Amino acid sequence: MGIESVGLSWLMVVLLTVAVSMASSSLSAAAALSAGEAVRAGTALWSLGFGGMVTSSSADQGTLSLPLLGLTLVQVGWTWNCVRRARPTRPAAGAAIVVAAAAVAILVCLTGPKGPSAWPAVGGIAAITCAVVAVQLQRAGNGWSALTRWWDRRPRWAAPALSLAYGAARALALLSLLVVAAAAFKGAGRVSVLHDALAGGGFIAMAGLVLLQIAWVPTMLIWACSWLIGAGFSVGTGTVFAPDRVVAGPAPALPLLGLLPAAPLSTAGLWLPLVVTVGAMVAAWRRRAVLNSLRVRHAVSAAGAAALLVAAGVGLLCLAASGSVGPGRMTDVGPQVLYTVILVFVEVGVGLAAMAILAHPYTRTWARGALPESILPATDRRRDADEDDVEEQDGEA
Repeated sequence: MGIESVGLSWLMVVLLTVAVSMASSSLSAAAALSAGEAVRAGTALWSLGFGGMVTSSSADQGTLSLPLLGLTLVQVGWTWNCVRRARPTRPAAGAAIVVAAAAVAILVCLTGPKGPSAWPAVGGIAAITCAVVAVQLQRAGNGWSALTRWWDRRPRWAAPALSLAYGAARALALLSLLVVAAAAFKGAGRVSVLHDALAGGGFIAMAGLVLLQIAWVPTMLIWACSWLIGAGFSVGTGTVFAPDRVVAGPAPALPLLGLLPAAPLSTAGLWLPLVVTVGAMVAAWRRRAVLNSLRVRHAVSAAGAAALLVAAGVGLLCLAASGSVGPGRMTDVGPQVLYTVILVFVEVGVGLAAMAILAHPYTRTWARGALPESILPATDRRRDADEDDVEEQDGEA
């Protein structure tokens, strides 16, 4: 199980690294030596997806620790498939799967560079496998009975809160994807120039560089989310990239960094975060039937809990999308985590709570009784008139 779930992903990265290395060197006695170095470099790159880092013998080049979240997602999907086929029937079997995956990760790290740079990947692999196994066991009814009993006694608003959080997270992901698409359309020229300068014209080197950039796309997506929220992100100490403010500085020649905004959106940047609130309102509107079945205070509680869940999730993703891409000021790269968490909670929470209140039947009933008839919607006036007619007919009878 461990060899299949961990070994194959490592082998994929190492083979690609060796192929790129061999393509850029001549087939000589030195090629065999460079192949061994390529294996160590491939292991270091593999560890980037799980908390490791790539270090250099030269202090001037610094450390690369910006996570390859694309590789992380691939590992999560592959582990899910492996655990599903293994079908653990009790927690002890799940624990054995986690231990096997961690053991293989330890063996993999032994092939990496000297020092502790790749070893955090062991903990990352163990955490991913443990989370996947726990979810699979719980879904199959073979998990922890205490957790099942707690869920059976959950508050009425707990399940709607999860539904709202899922909807708001989907809306936020879609909006972030649109931001990345717009940045790609605008910065395609800069990305192409940087890519051609690094690839050197070789097909294998070009393919390897493309795959490396694809592995960083989820990281860029989280940066786009932080930008959309209004908090922004940094690529180097002292830099800020936000809708209403851009303070740029020297950056590494990574092709994806060609997508960085060159200028703020002026006045429009101040209002852009409202798009997130509107997206949250749409998510709540699509789930209004669930919210309307609750009391108003429970609906608001569900909205608040959902906003808290989304904010916590975005905060964890922002931490995962932070790292270093070089020495000195390049050690500070990633979203403004705390600021992003606060703004996500406020923007998403306002949208969800507003729709939970405005779309609730109690609110509509209160509005019909409290507002003058002249400003009520025509449908409500007709409904009240029909109710009055029915009451008059009952009185005559």
